Amino acid sequence: MMSVREEKWMEKYQELKLYILAHGHLPDKKKVENRGLLNWWKYNKKCVKQGKLDADKVALLRTLSDMRDESLPFTNCP
Repeated sequence: MMSVREEKWMEKYQELKLYILAHGHLPDKKKVENRGLLNWWKYNKKCVKQGKLDADKVALLRTLSDMRDESLPFTNCP
């Protein structure tokens, strides 16, 4: 059984995944309505760089990165 925190993480992951599937890129930082998703992505990218995320979450984030346009690579990922 997942904790509330894990469930919320997965909800945001799914939300961002649907956004990327629909648009092919991360949300635009200039559009307020999607800024929360972009901030979630940036925070998790920072956590990956600091080694704070488990391997399963890192793999899920890489999947999102691979779905995006090739011109925006996911960097700092082990």
